[in-house]
Amino acid sequence: MKYPISSYKPANTCSQDISSGLAHQRMANSIHATVAAIILIATFILGLGAMQSVDAAPYIGGFIEGAHSYRIDENAALDIGGAGDRAFPRSEFRTQLTARDDMDKASFFARIDLVSDAADESRSKIDVREAFIKLYLANWVDVKFGRQVATWGTGDLVFANDLFAKDWDAFFTGMNDSYLKPPQDLLRLTFYRGGTTAELALSPHFTPDNLPLRSELSTFDPFLQQTVSGADGPMIEQPTHSLTNGEVFARVFGYARNFEWALYGYKGFWPTPQGLFRTETSAGLYHPKLYSTGASLRGPLGSYLFNIEGAMYISPDDEDGDNPMIPNSQLRGFVGLEKSLAGDWTISAQYYGEQMLDYDKYEAAHLAAFGGTDLPYDELRSTVTTRITKFMLNQTLQLSLFGYLGVSDEDWHLRPMVSYKITDAVTWTTGANLMDGDKPHTMFGQFRDNSNVYMRLRYSF
Repeated sequence: MKYPISSYKPANTCSQDISSGLAHQRMANSIHATVAAIILIATFILGLGAMQSVDAAPYIGGFIEGAHSYRIDENAALDIGGAGDRAFPRSEFRTQLTARDDMDKASFFARIDLVSDAADESRSKIDVREAFIKLYLANWVDVKFGRQVATWGTGDLVFANDLFAKDWDAFFTGMNDSYLKPPQDLLRLTFYRGGTTAELALSPHFTPDNLPLRSELSTFDPFLQQTVSGADGPMIEQPTHSLTNGEVFARVFGYARNFEWALYGYKGFWPTPQGLFRTETSAGLYHPKLYSTGASLRGPLGSYLFNIEGAMYISPDDEDGDNPMIPNSQLRGFVGLEKSLAGDWTISAQYYGEQMLDYDKYEAAHLAAFGGTDLPYDELRSTVTTRITKFMLNQTLQLSLFGYLGVSDEDWHLRPMVSYKITDAVTWTTGANLMDGDKPHTMFGQFRDNSNVYMRLRYSF
């Protein structure tokens, strides 16, 4: 897992055209909103029509939640004062409505968030997180189409074959972990044969990761070589919305004895903007093409739950690995162990690694283009994680600590969390995002002045 804007650290490059980048982003957001609204309306019409033919009432539920996070460090890049300043990373009121109906030949699902953002009114919105219909065409094939939140793979907050979009803004500002995965417009075909399942997910356009590029957070600018406000970050050029720039996700999985195995494939773009471009007047980041193939295995190993996953990332625009502006092909993977202990304790650990291919060519090309001897990428990038969870008071109180340690990047990120169910309907959660690092361009090092504590109060209905 590599945060995009830290991917390159070139020197002596020209400054970027920020306004153009924001215009691209606003246009992309507008297109997303329009597509989402069309899908939502069509899904509700079809779903309501189908519901008229059945007697069972659909499920309707949701929650109301207030979420606030507060900075605990001064941040010179934001120039907004000391810790606790009102420019907090997140302050919002969110209502989620969920509707579901299951029938013999079809099912309907919709989930909509209504968000009122106190930190920035322009971010108040109607967020269609999911709105899809699933058709059971035969006992060997299902079709699901519409707006969906998709995930697969075996990692705990680390990813190799899961190339569906991620929401890093939500991740670093205190949202529930479920918000790490934003919605995408997908057509998903699932085929069943014996004990094997094959799944094909098609998107009509590329959905990039949502980056924490807001004025209340700072991030590293590889062009200016310094930490800046996220709103003033580099221009990011998105692929145009067209079928030729769509995404293809594929997975085949099954069981062998007590183990779940899976094979994966992907065709699309790097989900974070790993590519660099420069012109005479501007510079910025973009999403190069990406192909990926991989596999995973998960199951019991003695008294432990074991998982291993690996993937090859192929960068077709840099087949020789000698273009410093485009990420090299690489191997990514991780191995993990989890164990349940007496007294409702659970502990787990993972090792995650990224091995760059053609590193000698990358090193020579980068030094020739940018000079110096300080390379932003190591040939092998290693990260270890651990999670400790404890349940108390009849499972109503949860204590959790998740941590990343960037062995090669020399940075770290701790995510302590306490969650208490006051009643069956009311849950109070508090936690923190604590980050630091020796290098300002690494994933967590660039966010070292963005450490925050957060609180959420949710009423479910």
